[in-house]
Amino acid sequence: MYSCYWKFIVNLHHLKHLEYWRSRMTTETRKRGALNLERLAGNFPSRFSRMRVAQEEALKFVAENGSSIVEAPTGSGKTAIEIAILRAGQEVGMETLFLIVPNKTILGQIREEFPGDVKVALGRNEHPCLYYEEKKTEITVEGVRLLSDDPESIKADEIPCSMLLDCPHRVDQETGETHTKGAFPCPYLQQKYEAKQGGIVLCTMSFYLFTQLFSREWERPNILVIDEAHRIAEVFRNALSYEISDHHIEKAVGILKLIGAGEESTALELFLKKMIRIIKGKSRGKLPLLEPEELYTLIETLSLIDTKELGKKVSGAVKEGKLNAKADRTTLRKLEVLIRDLKRYIRSFEFSMPASNRHALNYTYATWREEKQKGQKVQYQLVIKAYYVAPLIKKVMGDTTVSFSATIGDPDVFGFETGIRDPFVSLGGHFPANNTRIFMPSDTPNLAMNARSNQEPTRVLRRIAKACKRFSQKGIRSLVVVVSNAERDKFLMLAEEEDVYAISYGNGVTARDAAQLFKGGEGDVLVGTASNYAEGVDLPKNLAPVIFVLRPGYPNPKDPGTIFEEKRFGSQRWQIWNWRVMLQALQARGRNLRSVNDIGVTIFISQQFRRFVFASLPESLKESYVRDKTFDECVNSTLEHLNRVL
Repeated sequence: MYSCYWKFIVNLHHLKHLEYWRSRMTTETRKRGALNLERLAGNFPSRFSRMRVAQEEALKFVAENGSSIVEAPTGSGKTAIEIAILRAGQEVGMETLFLIVPNKTILGQIREEFPGDVKVALGRNEHPCLYYEEKKTEITVEGVRLLSDDPESIKADEIPCSMLLDCPHRVDQETGETHTKGAFPCPYLQQKYEAKQGGIVLCTMSFYLFTQLFSREWERPNILVIDEAHRIAEVFRNALSYEISDHHIEKAVGILKLIGAGEESTALELFLKKMIRIIKGKSRGKLPLLEPEELYTLIETLSLIDTKELGKKVSGAVKEGKLNAKADRTTLRKLEVLIRDLKRYIRSFEFSMPASNRHALNYTYATWREEKQKGQKVQYQLVIKAYYVAPLIKKVMGDTTVSFSATIGDPDVFGFETGIRDPFVSLGGHFPANNTRIFMPSDTPNLAMNARSNQEPTRVLRRIAKACKRFSQKGIRSLVVVVSNAERDKFLMLAEEEDVYAISYGNGVTARDAAQLFKGGEGDVLVGTASNYAEGVDLPKNLAPVIFVLRPGYPNPKDPGTIFEEKRFGSQRWQIWNWRVMLQALQARGRNLRSVNDIGVTIFISQQFRRFVFASLPESLKESYVRDKTFDECVNSTLEHLNRVL
């Protein structure tokens, strides 16, 4: 009897095991069928005469592995590979296909290069709201456009959309019909509806995060392709970070009193008092990070507010005429945000505390001013920073996810930061080594904070300004990448003294605007911090054949993020920090080398770079590395090299 019973259990277990693996094999077979090498190659954009070696290697690796991490050097044609992968999925009837990028600049470049292949999905801040701005818009063949660039024009992210259920322009995401028959559809909602009907959706990482994680308006992608994948953790952290200020809470309290939400306004006032008391305590020489007991005090107070009941009170105020949807737009928007944020505050504070089975996932810190100056509204503020985003990134991956970047570096550190641990390949560079030189001067200082003298940054920045002048006299323009705004300001002052025309941002000019002016031919030198110009600005076709990179951007020891990482990781934090500065250096080096035909030289200044730049270069570029010349000799060699190849 027992023998028969155990045979039955074993057979049942065996059948379930077989069923599981058959299911896995079916899924894998379907994936492999969609992404086999023949189909991938067949969907490679036909306008390119032939595939480069790196492109062939990348497609072969994806065909063999499905989900993959591909490190492909600058100039290897990653976007064409990405489009080929997504086209292959589209060819076999896959309906949910995404290509995500870190910012709108890259999105615009891809849309311009492959207009017929992608459906672009942009955030609310890119679209006018017809409910409020119908008279200021014009209906065109392409859609809706604002009649002016009036900064006061209302965009879709500035309105209480969830409360405007009677909006005639609202587009039903199931049927595509407008709320009022014949009304012109809301541009934002219409764009989303059209994108959901199939095809390749091109969007930013932030847009993708919110649609997948919060609104969940799309199914899990059949294929997700991530461009510049080394940026995804940073983008997600920034998207999920926010501030809570005394001014914001005071305004919210006033609005709650206006609609008769007495209990909620009292609880919020109590929260504000406790928040200010905690922040004032931090001003007495304590670390700015909030401690668990301080966070718990804030959670306890916020838990007194029932957000569902508050939502009912807001709806009641609109129905009773206490609030008017159009006249009180700003108030309604603030209430909509407040209801959403109250839940968010509690969750964020909880994640900022360690639990029995995990470390803290976020960190919260305090900032304050001794007193408000004229025009300032905020005196006390809490900043909530998302940190451990790897589980969230894993949660929104596709059935097949292919991650691309020119700079993955150590795949283990990349996996820790992003949660993406797929098969990894680093493709050999096919960039002509003779097109570039990478100089590490032998006589420049170590610019680490604890190793330099106070005068050394100014001395070396002046040497760079003098070199830029020599280059400009030969018609050669430069990019100078520094770490801090203080270094940027110092270089601008020195450049003026050396009669060098330097372009930068500030005084109403954005970093993007400054880069566009430089690309248009203005200035001898473009200068900015690594956060603005180590990535995101492309200067191909000899726009800036020379790049100076001042020093690696190790974190400020007084920064709350640095303090958090020191507490969490101890000495192991250096592995993460070294990985980040290595990627930053390699990205900066690639600003002027965007194709195999570009010419460019990079001069790394601080001796800190000597530890890792050469080791991180692809094999094909190691012969371009020069480490035994003085700074002046590097400048002379740069002039000789550019005169020879330009």
